[in-house]
Amino acid sequence: MNFERAEEIYNSPSNYEVIYDGYPVWINSLNPNKKSANINFLNDNAVMDVPVGFLIEGKKLS
Repeated sequence: MNFERAEEIYNSPSNYEVIYDGYPVWINSLNPNKKSANINFLNDNAVMDVPVGFLIEGKKLS
């Protein structure tokens, strides 16, 4: 995923499935200077910063 698409998903009123390393995640925030995303894993409380290029867009949920 590129940074522009990550911004579109983050700012969208719809919900999108986003995948990191095979796991579903929420995008909590974006850092345009580093082109990174702060993500939260849906199945636990782990939070981390990752390059947006490591994120995969899934289906639109709503």
